Amino acid sequence: MMAFHDAVFPEEISYGSKGGPQFRTTIVTLASGLERRNVEWRRVRAEYDVSHGIKDPDQLQELRNFFYARRGRAHSFRFKDWGDFEWFNQAIGYGDGTTKTFQLIKSYEPGPYQYDRVITKPEQGSLEPLIVGGETFVENGPTTGGGGNNARVAYKVNYSNGTVNFTTAPAAGLSIILPYGRFHVHARFDVDVFDPTHDFWNYQSWESIPIVEIKDTE
Repeated sequence: MMAFHDAVFPEEISYGSKGGPQFRTTIVTLASGLERRNVEWRRVRAEYDVSHGIKDPDQLQELRNFFYARRGRAHSFRFKDWGDFEWFNQAIGYGDGTTKTFQLIKSYEPGPYQYDRVITKPEQGSLEPLIVGGETFVENGPTTGGGGNNARVAYKVNYSNGTVNFTTAPAAGLSIILPYGRFHVHARFDVDVFDPTHDFWNYQSWESIPIVEIKDTE
């Protein structure tokens, strides 16, 4: 049975990996030369190759241990994409007086073509207190404080699915801002075989170690 293991892929190995976001688009070229493009994936899925991140035999052994524990492709884990792992002043949403649960996202190119990426694996302990309607609130803080429209605005973050859950719905029109935080990619190995090459005495390398993101939403 597949499962999510709340374990982080060795960061010293992921530092040096290559890869990033991938979309899937089908392109049909007509006889006239015009194109028809069909977007098959609404949500991005990242792909990585961590083979370049292995720098010594100890790291290869660390990778071997991690691979065994994940049973190859069977179980997913947290992966740090060193090129994109932080939030800065991220708008999470706006209160409407009813909604209590908000999904963490990261926005790219704000404006008419903005892309909102769903983030399901925030890094535990890395999120700064949310700013709700211009006032700062601490996670798991008291349910009073703030006063006015912000009275009784307290929240908890689910670090397994990336939701922010308020005890009381933020009042209509109040912005919800995350000043800073870090996150991981929900990922798995894309091979079931641990396949290093013995290059020379007491040293091995692995030519390609693919890792793919798990899409938690359509």
